[in-house]
Amino acid sequence: MILLESLRLYTPATLLAREAFSSIKVGDLEIPKGLSVWVPVLAIHHDKTIWGEDADEFKPERFSEGVAKACKNPMAFMPFSFGPRNCVGQNFAMMEAKIVLCMLLSQFRFHLSPSYRHAPICILTLQPKHGVPIILRHFRP
Repeated sequence: MILLESLRLYTPATLLAREAFSSIKVGDLEIPKGLSVWVPVLAIHHDKTIWGEDADEFKPERFSEGVAKACKNPMAFMPFSFGPRNCVGQNFAMMEAKIVLCMLLSQFRFHLSPSYRHAPICILTLQPKHGVPIILRHFRP
């Protein structure tokens, strides 16, 4: 749940670009062949009409019943894109993140430094403007 909520708030790809291979009608919208379509993933992941009034808050429990029930539209969660052309490294990235997180949490306790100021900026990807100063304490069970 923590990883999914982190990916929602701080998605690795803030925009997705696709090209229409043929003309298509989506609702009342006509999309001609060859048109580039940009999907604003970051905006969708923070949309209060999809995720609720707490869309900007870190609430991992929103994924407690899985991705399909986390919001009003299960296709709105797309940190690695969606469908047949999603990120080929998605499963590897998730597995790697889980393993690293388990290894770190078993050895250390993390605390944000009092000097931390939350200021994400988008430079191709979403990243902290001032870094993330943390205090690590070795954990001995």
